[in-house]
Amino acid sequence: MFCYQQQLTDSRTRLITPELFWAYCRAPRTARLVNEARQARLNGDEKTYNLKKKQLALMIFVGTFEEWEREIENKRTGKKRKETAMWRSQSHVHLNGLVVADYDHLEGDVRQIWTEAYQRLSPEDQARIVLVYITPSGQGLKPVFTADPAIGNLIDNQIDFSLKLGLSLDESCKDGSRGAFMTTADDIIYINEEKLFTYEDETFSARFDPLYRNGQSQATKENNIGTNDKAVSADEKVLKSCSPLQETYNGTPVSEIIDKYLEGVNLSNNRHNTLVDLASKLRYIVGRNAKKITEVVLTLPWVQELARDGEDVEGTVRSVMDFKFYEHMPVELKKAIAPAGQQADIYSQLPLDKWAAELLEMSQYYPCLKELFVNLHPHKLPAVLFSSGALFGTLMTRAWYHFWFDPKIMRRLNYCIFIIGDPGAGKHMIEEFYKQIADPIIQADQFMTDALNRYKESRTERTTSTKAQKAEALKKPEVGIRIHPARTATGEFIRHMLAAREIIQGVPLQLHMFSFDSELDNVNKNNKGGDWKDREIMELKAFHNEEDGQMYANQESISGMFNVYWNFIYTGTPYALHRKVNQRNFGTGMSSRLAVIPLPDRGKAKRHQEVIEGADDTLKMWAYRLDKVAGELPIEPLNDETYEWQTEHMDIAEFNNDKADRMLLKRIPYYGIGISLPFILMRHWQEWDQNRTLSMDDTDRRFCRLVMEIQYRSQQFFFGEMAFHYFADQDKEFVVRRRSTRYDECYRQLPEQFKAKHVIEVFGCSQPTASRNISRLKADGIIEDIGNHTYRKLLPELP
Repeated sequence: MFCYQQQLTDSRTRLITPELFWAYCRAPRTARLVNEARQARLNGDEKTYNLKKKQLALMIFVGTFEEWEREIENKRTGKKRKETAMWRSQSHVHLNGLVVADYDHLEGDVRQIWTEAYQRLSPEDQARIVLVYITPSGQGLKPVFTADPAIGNLIDNQIDFSLKLGLSLDESCKDGSRGAFMTTADDIIYINEEKLFTYEDETFSARFDPLYRNGQSQATKENNIGTNDKAVSADEKVLKSCSPLQETYNGTPVSEIIDKYLEGVNLSNNRHNTLVDLASKLRYIVGRNAKKITEVVLTLPWVQELARDGEDVEGTVRSVMDFKFYEHMPVELKKAIAPAGQQADIYSQLPLDKWAAELLEMSQYYPCLKELFVNLHPHKLPAVLFSSGALFGTLMTRAWYHFWFDPKIMRRLNYCIFIIGDPGAGKHMIEEFYKQIADPIIQADQFMTDALNRYKESRTERTTSTKAQKAEALKKPEVGIRIHPARTATGEFIRHMLAAREIIQGVPLQLHMFSFDSELDNVNKNNKGGDWKDREIMELKAFHNEEDGQMYANQESISGMFNVYWNFIYTGTPYALHRKVNQRNFGTGMSSRLAVIPLPDRGKAKRHQEVIEGADDTLKMWAYRLDKVAGELPIEPLNDETYEWQTEHMDIAEFNNDKADRMLLKRIPYYGIGISLPFILMRHWQEWDQNRTLSMDDTDRRFCRLVMEIQYRSQQFFFGEMAFHYFADQDKEFVVRRRSTRYDECYRQLPEQFKAKHVIEVFGCSQPTASRNISRLKADGIIEDIGNHTYRKLLPELP
């Protein structure tokens, strides 16, 4: 059994029955107060929110209270009297063995948050839950569950259950007299009525009632909350376990970065503001994790002093987590990270050393990687991996796979790759690999290009030679030329794409067109005019092979609809990238389709370079092998890996309410598959060649995950700030501004309870008009009739 307290001004409690419980949950007054409280919180009016919340009934789920006599003073007259009742007091509590956990300030869909948290529980722990509901704020959850005496008391069980749920607990709800404000029936996610109203664990109450009545409600487990009845703050807990900071960032100790950053800062001036500034900067090197940053700053003596002086360090840190976070480090922090005497390198924000080490390890397992990576500075390996992976994958144009998202669709290996580096960074090497790996397509195209040129020469002869004019009519050859430079007419591109068609295992397949250019600016320039104008539309549609079409009067142009099959790799400078993707056109979606990989200007030219005998022949051998690959590719392990990876990162983006991050994450799994799959196929070539199967292992999954991490961090590097501004500007642009009418204002002026005469006075209308207004408001559920020709507002504002 548990009890409730109807008003905070009167601490008498009453036993609750199922009938009373549901009556409170379903009462119009409860719905009105909850709606008003949530509206006030949305408006930022905490005073009104607290006022409305405290008018709700208070449920004490964890137990009841014995009757005892207390002295009551009349505040108006000063007279005192004694009264016996079930007063809410921990010194008279009888625990029933139920526990309430409080999770507030949740961001996003709280029902979905609970669903995901619930799935983390074991079946045994799931069976312990008797009630779950959304708090009056609309941003919190309160589960009620049965205690396990072996775990400990109320707070011990709260902490244990919270760790299992993966939710952050409000540890202030440890007392046996702590109540929870009631909410509406619609906010109840789950209820087990039989257990909720009848549960009694005599073992739990016999063990802990005496302790709670003696004021001992603190955790019994070491390092939970503290050792005395007064809860120790999270800051103090960290202080007790402080040790020298071990964190590093790109090989530099975070403690050294902090010391450099604080050089010249007068800490005696305003330590609070210094803490705010430091915490906001640490987001970029520690991560946007308030708990982790709190642990970091509390290793600093001056922050420890600040905590002892009463500063809520964790609260201060949490307050800056989302403040103007553009995914780019402030300049002064870059200077703090840079080695002494050196200018900070913008690419130092990326874990290039870590990627290089992993890729060099992968080169032991995957064919061609050693040949591709020879003589390269380690920081250039990601650019070579993505460009070569896209080249090898384009050769596999006759193959397909089924992705975990909408698996009925036949997916192709599509690539939109930009390799971006400063002038002189070594972009020419990408062109060299292109000529070697794309050789099967280049050679096949040469025959068709020769045939097309002969046709054009013959047409010229027809205009100058009488003999040629008498010959049979010329027919333009249907050639499926697949490689197209920047200077290509749209009509020719479409004609060639439709002609490049083969029947593979009974399935008609469009082969991919391919474009490579060592200068992205050349692509940009040719896109702005001439025969290939507005090519961005086809670039956008190429990534998912979306439908396009044309209907022109030109007799030579092809009319009709078609799907776009076109892969491209371009190298260029950051300025060329900015001309291609910038804040003005960011909303087109090109940024999330592109894989933009940095090519840092690293290393020096070597006169005597390492030579791998037969490296060029090896690359060509594998190119011609992959050019023959056809049919469905079994990729279930990669489906599992990409799904798990995206889910993990999407959860973090949801937690941070980061729309920009969500957008950049959505297409990365396609590249995780597309870039790793050609190399995985080479590694398991014998199995594939004989059985058409691919038995992938943990190394293959790790390789796929590494590809996704490289692209994810690179997308954040190039597009993170633009994405943030895009959504920030969108929110400002499309904010709905409520227009307050005179009718709205008159309704607002009506008292909480009113009669028809009040409507006549406030609205300045006649009796019949007032009656019609009242009838309309009742029908719309905005007011209710409480009898005696009196009405009460259910909503403070007209919807």
